[in-house]
Amino acid sequence: MSEKIISESWKNALGQNAVELIKVKYAQITEQRKAQEILPLEGEHSGIFYALNTTPFEDVKVLIIGQDPYPNREDAHGLAFSKKSGKVPASLKNIFEKIKEDVGIENVSGNLTPWAKQGVLMLNRALTFTKNESLAKRNKFWKPVIDSIIESLINRNKPLVVILWGIPANEIAQFSFNNENNLKNHSVYIIRSSHPSNMGNAKNSDIFDGRVKSFMSTPTFSQCNKILKSLGCNEINWQT
Repeated sequence: MSEKIISESWKNALGQNAVELIKVKYAQITEQRKAQEILPLEGEHSGIFYALNTTPFEDVKVLIIGQDPYPNREDAHGLAFSKKSGKVPASLKNIFEKIKEDVGIENVSGNLTPWAKQGVLMLNRALTFTKNESLAKRNKFWKPVIDSIIESLINRNKPLVVILWGIPANEIAQFSFNNENNLKNHSVYIIRSSHPSNMGNAKNSDIFDGRVKSFMSTPTFSQCNKILKSLGCNEINWQT
């Protein structure tokens, strides 16, 4: 595997077994790319492991978990919810609306790289998008890698704020409702809400029988910074 595929920071953090697994996965994707387009494309400010290579392991303060890359090459670049350039999609518009209401910042650019450079790891559960392949299949393919990343962050005993949007994210085993108190012992704090998508008006609806509030009623961004400040960490500037 080329040294440029994954940074030394993450190679050291994940350990040999996980790095070998990443080598295998990347080789499989490289082979599949001979027959079909798989996003995000590798390039400047873009790539399957762009999130890891933009936010070093030791710098991660916030983890935002997304679903999968945008389904076109103009948008997908390897950061969850982030759009390489151009028109801002609906979910991100709602995120920006909440940021303006919550912390008074107005954003125009959908490229969230400035967040990544401050320690916000924007990690999709499926690191690739393939047109004729189901999300479930892609999630299964990448799950061992994503699990390794999550476990490495939980077990490093450094402050981490985890932002979970929507039902699939809130059902991730490592961040189960029943384990939240134990996670705080590892300085891991969770902010939960519904997804910012307009699908089914989810941004205005509670989920899990009211245990998790709607996206628009949750002060995610100010709450995140309040936690970071209480833990002695620099707050995130949510300006893009």
